[in-house]
Amino acid sequence: MPKKGHIPERTCIVCKKKLPKKELLRLCVRENQIILDRFQKEGGRGAYFCVECFPKIKNLKVRRKLFRALRVKNNVNIVL
Repeated sequence: MPKKGHIPERTCIVCKKKLPKKELLRLCVRENQIILDRFQKEGGRGAYFCVECFPKIKNLKVRRKLFRALRVKNNVNIVL
């Protein structure tokens, strides 16, 4: 059980900044598609982006990092 006052932190997969979980955007895989998990409640593996790095998702290197973090192949659609 988390301690009182504990704030969960996650790391942006692009810039590697550690931020509180609520300040990051989460992407996850559902039915062979990568979706934005708005409420961070979807099950399964997720990847976190800070707001500054999220527009870089069209960059090929960032996509590779995303696919590696989510452990999926390159043929998965990204639906935002």
